[in-house]
Amino acid sequence: MTMPDERARALRFAGEVLREMLNRDDVPADLKLQARSTLRHYPTPQQLEWMVRDLSGAPGSSGQYWFAAEDPVPGGSLTG
Repeated sequence: MTMPDERARALRFAGEVLREMLNRDDVPADLKLQARSTLRHYPTPQQLEWMVRDLSGAPGSSGQYWFAAEDPVPGGSLTG
């Protein structure tokens, strides 16, 4: 069963991937446009933090580990 803090961590990581796509030269323009459009309505890290804190009383939800940085992508690329 996926816990609220696990969902928030996945959302945070997805936002990081979208922001990285915008800053890379090897990402096609159409994907950058989609990433920019998605990020326009994407929750900010602060909003995600509030979301986790609001749900921190849920059973099995620690609300802390999602703040940890992701392991770096091997080779520093989105495609591995």
